[in-house]
Amino acid sequence: MDIPLKLSAYVKNSTTLSKVYLKLLEIGKSIYHQTTTQRIHQMDILFIIGCQRSGTDLILRIFSRDLNTTVYNEGSILSFLEEPKEFRLRPFDSVKRIIEKNRAPLIILKPLVETQNILKLLSYFEGSKALWMYRHYKDVTMSNLKRFGVKNGINNLRPIIENEPQNWRSEYVPERVKKMVLNHFSEDMNPFDAAALFWVVRNSLFFDLNLDKHPDVMMCKYEELVSNPLRNVKKIYEFMSHDFPRDNIVAEVNSNSLGKGENIKLTPEIDRLCNELLEKLNASYISGGYEATAVTPIAVRGSDCTRQQKGMGS
Repeated sequence: MDIPLKLSAYVKNSTTLSKVYLKLLEIGKSIYHQTTTQRIHQMDILFIIGCQRSGTDLILRIFSRDLNTTVYNEGSILSFLEEPKEFRLRPFDSVKRIIEKNRAPLIILKPLVETQNILKLLSYFEGSKALWMYRHYKDVTMSNLKRFGVKNGINNLRPIIENEPQNWRSEYVPERVKKMVLNHFSEDMNPFDAAALFWVVRNSLFFDLNLDKHPDVMMCKYEELVSNPLRNVKKIYEFMSHDFPRDNIVAEVNSNSLGKGENIKLTPEIDRLCNELLEKLNASYISGGYEATAVTPIAVRGSDCTRQQKGMGS
């Protein structure tokens, strides 16, 4: 069973090859589950949720390297792949029928566009839990625009302004948050401001849905994940009551992308809104007992919250 882990060393520097490798690995794991694993009465499900570009791809790649998991990305058979429902989950009963055919002990789903529906998901799927990924707003902003284009923040905010009822971006957004977006939105606004404001919209859901008090929701801070992957991934497995497979599954995690958005310029008001929410998320993270007990070097940037020293994996 060391062969897939050895193969990964050859492809870790190529996104395309890495995706091919992980796809082949999932196929191999499916065959393994069908031939060696007895059908279980109840499987455990972990939903990866939060704002896009917060390390959700990274945590999915980590889980993919565990032989005892089946991983469903956003573009899987569980989701619609056509507009306007692209990446939205299919009806819950359809999703359940598909995953119940699986024999893997641990099922990982990444329905980011259903983050606002996580309470419904946890209620419907027995034995399910959720992992809320979050990351510094400047790094998310930079990664977002680099990945999806300079207008992506504005495009993400527009459905909220226009009250599009079927759009995941505007679904269940509280009036307080809508007013905040209205106060700052314009079609020619600073693209960095727009992407950062959308970070606020999505991460506000953590508190709007009272997930900070939910026993089946765990937080994962991107900066700590990439700075100490072994410790943090072990804690996630403990949260799921599953044995940690082996250290090798985090071998490719690195901290190279920390601080990539450090020098972007936000207007003072947007920066204040982001920073206040980041401080609130950090406080919840600490009170939940997720923070490392060891002292970690930090750097202070202007009005930003304290951050881990540079070091990541996207």
